[in-house]
Amino acid sequence: MNRNQYAEMLKDIHETRVSGGDVAACIARYKEKFRYVYVYNDACFKRIFGANENKPMAASFLNAVLKLEADECIRSLDFLDPSVPGGPYVKSVTSDLVAENQNKNRIVIEVQHKGDEEFKDRLVFYTAAHTLKNKVPGEIYELRQMDFIAIQMFNTYQDSKKYRHCIQLKNQDNELFWGKHRLTIVEVEKFLRGSYDADDCRLAKWLRAIDRINNEDNCDDLKDPYLKVLQNAAKLCNFDMEFLVTEAKSMTDIAYQMKMERAEARAEGRAEGRAEGRAEGRAEGRAEGRAE
Repeated sequence: MNRNQYAEMLKDIHETRVSGGDVAACIARYKEKFRYVYVYNDACFKRIFGANENKPMAASFLNAVLKLEADECIRSLDFLDPSVPGGPYVKSVTSDLVAENQNKNRIVIEVQHKGDEEFKDRLVFYTAAHTLKNKVPGEIYELRQMDFIAIQMFNTYQDSKKYRHCIQLKNQDNELFWGKHRLTIVEVEKFLRGSYDADDCRLAKWLRAIDRINNEDNCDDLKDPYLKVLQNAAKLCNFDMEFLVTEAKSMTDIAYQMKMERAEARAEGRAEGRAEGRAEGRAEGRAEGRAE
């Protein structure tokens, strides 16, 4: 199912539960109608790629995203706690998926559907938090290699024809200054809507396979063994009622929180407007008094 269909299912599950209806029957109807979940949903993505039994598949996907070949390939993964605690004046960070490869190098994945004015700041903030977390134990400054991957449903580089971007710390002559950190951005929508039929790289195959799953297309002809694992892992029948009910509640909680934050922002805006109006009125009154 696509993103809207998945959201509609969660909404239906939540409303059925709140009204005291038959949640199991509600979920059964969707499992009869749809074969797969929406892979790019945060929780589904974690469940599919973050499962211990799917580590070889996750490694294959990461090798495709990072374009790793031969000895550089990720051969094994260990999943880590995705959260990085903050401090008194620093916000805690929780990413979608965090892992270490066979060399103890950290790999972080974020799936993002909406780009706003703060997205780049937040991305750099998350990167900084995980960079510090990736410090070699016992050393003051030594950092391990870290890859931060942003899977985006929007475009960061509007004028570029490339849908994959690797960002590193370089000087004005494009000479690499520090190579232990890479930020890789994958613009999914640009790839799906662009003219990339001739692109036969590993990442393109993964993006096409995920898109076919999300659109409920026939995926039985997938030949890559890891893509077959993806197909099976994304089946809606593998997601139990507890998972879906929890996701439905989480979705409504997030929506309520966003609604309250917008209401608070509007209230603050009105309060600031009234305060500015009163200040301007007093200033104008004093000026008129002096003039008289």
